[in-house]
Amino acid sequence: MLGDFPKAIDDAILDSNAAQQDQMLQLLSDPAKAQAFSRIVLALLCGEAE
Repeated sequence: MLGDFPKAIDDAILDSNAAQQDQMLQLLSDPAKAQAFSRIVLALLCGEAE
């Protein structure tokens, strides 16, 4: 009844995981990117816009 939908969901989850791993590696390997990311997260948590 659902056709290829369950496989499409699985593929989307796997693609999302790969993208998150790529972002994680970029942030862990580049201190400047990690610092910029930290500032963005802090600004979002504090309700400030940059």
